[in-house]
Amino acid sequence: MEYERLTLCVGDMATISSASFRVADVRAQNLCALHQRFATPLRRFFRRYHLNAADAEDLTQDVFVRLAGSTMQVALRKPESFVFTLALNLVRDRARRLHIKALPKSMAIEKLSLSCDLPTPDQCLEFEQRLRHAERLLSGLKPDAQEAFLMHRIHGESHVQIAAKLRISVSMVEKHIMAAVASLREALAE
Repeated sequence: MEYERLTLCVGDMATISSASFRVADVRAQNLCALHQRFATPLRRFFRRYHLNAADAEDLTQDVFVRLAGSTMQVALRKPESFVFTLALNLVRDRARRLHIKALPKSMAIEKLSLSCDLPTPDQCLEFEQRLRHAERLLSGLKPDAQEAFLMHRIHGESHVQIAAKLRISVSMVEKHIMAAVASLREALAE
């Protein structure tokens, strides 16, 4: 009688063991079928979130790792919903991790000083108008006075260099420059 009980027990264990192998085979087949069906759509899904190809591939693999580790005993009723919900959760988890990782390196916008030393558009317009006005005034000067002023103020040449180029005396260069400056001051004072 004891022997019969033992064989019955061993027989039940064999049945249980073969049943667990069948469940494992079914799970593996289900996982393979899911992989064939959803691997490419999952990659496209992840690419829509502006992930590079490597990250999309990693997250696709993570979906199937989680599916393999789940206690999925039978086929899913709505596999597409389950798989893409899992994928969306992975995207959100990744975003949360990246946000937390970036937090120590970020700074509140209120604490930033975003001043700009460049002139504002209004100031640029005003400068441009003043420059055009100065050009008109300079064009009204004698050609030698105009050239002497530009050579000195714009090109930074000395009075001696200007005198040599224009073939006039240094005192005449000084007079031309003073006349141009006086003309500009008078016009800008108006």
